[in-house]
Amino acid sequence: MDVSDSLVPIFIKTEVPKGVKQIGTGVFLEFQSLPFLFTSAHVTDDLSKGKLLIPTAHGLSEINGYLSHIDLLPETSRKDDSVDMAYYKLNSLFASQLCMYFKPLQNNIDILPSALELSAVSVVGFPASKAKKKGNTFSSELLYYRGIAADKDIYEKYKLSPEHNIIIQFNKKNTVSPKDGKHYMPPSPRGVSGGAIFAWPTGKEISQDWSLPKLVGIFHSYKEKEGLLIGTTLISYVAATTLGQMKRYGGVL
Repeated sequence: MDVSDSLVPIFIKTEVPKGVKQIGTGVFLEFQSLPFLFTSAHVTDDLSKGKLLIPTAHGLSEINGYLSHIDLLPETSRKDDSVDMAYYKLNSLFASQLCMYFKPLQNNIDILPSALELSAVSVVGFPASKAKKKGNTFSSELLYYRGIAADKDIYEKYKLSPEHNIIIQFNKKNTVSPKDGKHYMPPSPRGVSGGAIFAWPTGKEISQDWSLPKLVGIFHSYKEKEGLLIGTTLISYVAATTLGQMKRYGGVL
């Protein structure tokens, strides 16, 4: 299985202004034998503005499932949230409709004790600038951002934990296309938030075989000047889904 088949573009439908646009990415996976969509909390925060939609067998459909995310204190903003985690436990029927275009990630998952174990890492998602509309049809393009995992000094500099965060050093000027290996300037990762962070196995750091890397985290932030891509390890998602299971995922089947 090509792990990129599990990446899902997330759209928002608003009434004011009236329209639909792409705002993020989600990772469709079978986790703890249940269907989930992992994403970032600042993506689901936009539910205050409209409905979140993803492509299914019935076209763009409102996400159907139990939503869990980290609430913020009144005096803080999502920019201060170093975890920025959200997930949907999907309704089973809705998940089957999602399988029209996507495949749930099942075995290519690695819950790391520390991001310091990583070497080559790829962030994968749908940049908002690549989203297109033709008539009533919406489309987007999957992009791949590969870099090198940061060392301990960088985690300490930004006061982040390698147990809960993943920092990737990314130089956009040295980016090459996964299609032909040629240099190109990648689009901004705006819209990639909620996308996957995949780790490449030792000795396969420059491979293009997308059956090899494993999901290790979810992307949420880009520091352009510093050349850093930042995300959250799966540990936080394990803890959150365990709590959701205790609540029976709000009765969602």
